[in-house]
Order: sequence, then C-alpha cells, then structure tokens
Amino acid sequence: MAQYTYGLTRTVGHGHAFTQRLAVAKPAAGVGFTIPPDSRYWRVFDLIAFQLVTGSNAANRQVTLQYLDGEGVAIATLPAASVQTASLTYQYTWSTEFSNFNTVVGLAVTGPLPYTILPPGFSAAVAIGAVDAADQVSNIRVMSEQFVTGDEGYVVGTVDVEDDPLARLAQIATFSS
Repeated sequence: MAQYTYGLTRTVGHGHAFTQRLAVAKPAAGVGFTIPPDSRYWRVFDLIAFQLVTGSNAANRQVTLQYLDGEGVAIATLPAASVQTASLTYQYTWSTEFSNFNTVVGLAVTGPLPYTILPPGFSAAVAIGAVDAADQVSNIRVMSEQFVTGDEGYVVGTVDVEDDPLARLAQIATFSS
C-alpha cells in the first residue's frame, strides 16, 4: 500500500479535514468554559471568541486560554493582553489569522492562536482569574478544523490506498470521456 495526502485545508496538509463551528453552551455566572474534547478527530482551533461582562466587584480579571491534554492538564496557556476591570463588557478573540501579539483596542481584546494540531481527547478552556460570581461569559464562537487519521493513526496528512497505476489511469479515462 502507498500513502498519499488526501485533503488540504491549509498550506500543510493533514488528512481529510472539515471546518466546523463548534457549539459551546453558555456557562453559569462566575466561571469560564471548556470546549469539549472530541475522541474521534484530531483538531486545530482556528478561532475562539466570546464576550465577558464583569460585575461590580473591583477586582481585575485576567483571562487566559489554555490547551488541555487528555487529563485536563494545561499544555499551553495564552494570556489576554490586559486585565478587565469591573462593570465592563469586553469581546475576546483569539485567531490563527492574527499575527500580532495581543492587542487591546477599546473594549476588544485580540490575540494570535498558535497553529497546534491537538490529538483526540485534547481540548481548550477559558479561565478567568479573580472571577466574580456576577461575571458572565456569553456569545461563545469556536471554529475548528477536524480531521481523521485512521484507526491505527496514519502519518499525519496521509491515507492508505492500493497503488495500482493502471486502475487509476482507467478511472481517469472513464471520467474524461
């Protein structure tokens, strides 16, 4: 059998992939949220965005985005560019399309999201330091690419096929006639 790249969704192929908007439930007041792991697919997060409305408690909130391994241990932590004070509404966005380090403009906080291929069972979580019981996270939006690698795990970006060049040429001739 030969292996070949089956699908490309980026400049570097990593198997037959599809882009999907993930549904994340609005968390209870006073907590962050976790993007649930998927045990079937490898995953690359393209965008993670949400809104944080802070209560009147004077503490400064520090927001972080974390990649978690299958046991819930943080393997990467991405802090927001600044703290959020009381009684404000900020929009947070981490994206693979942002190249600058964290930026704060008005009430928007943006940051680059590293291109990291996460194995099945890995997830992402947003934690809020000094969170208050009245703080509320909402409008959660997550875009990710998910892709399969086969039962035994293919070399990333490949799938197995029977390498029969004559059959392949016959198939091409059939489609072109």
